[in-house]
Amino acid sequence: MKRGCHVAMVLATLWLAGCASRPEYQPAPGAPTARLNMQGVGDKSFCVDGAWYKPVGDGDGYAPLPAGRRVHINVYYSVQRPNALYRCESRVSLVPAAGQKYLVDFEPHTERCYLTVFKEDTSKRAGVSMEPTLAAASACKAP
Repeated sequence: MKRGCHVAMVLATLWLAGCASRPEYQPAPGAPTARLNMQGVGDKSFCVDGAWYKPVGDGDGYAPLPAGRRVHINVYYSVQRPNALYRCESRVSLVPAAGQKYLVDFEPHTERCYLTVFKEDTSKRAGVSMEPTLAAASACKAP
């Protein structure tokens, strides 16, 4: 039992080291961008054109996303409880529109986790609307 826990901890550490080494996304000057709301649980990352990035939130809690290209958004969640380590990862893709704000809805549960991304929409009662380009994420590859 202890060996399994140690293996899980080593794997989590290695994964986090890989995630921490991802470059921060900095859009080119004048490049069209959307904004990703960074609130909520989990470590967020995204992939575009075959490269993984760590989103960097601004003072308002939003991070820029490249607009007009398919972006794969990934959320990793890990929590250690007495005698248990729970990890969950989920990924979706979308084509962000320039100037649009997006909200990540990530829900970790005991057996699995769920991830969707909504458009922030102040004209709607809930403040969000469905993103029509949202799809399951396949492997992130260069075009």
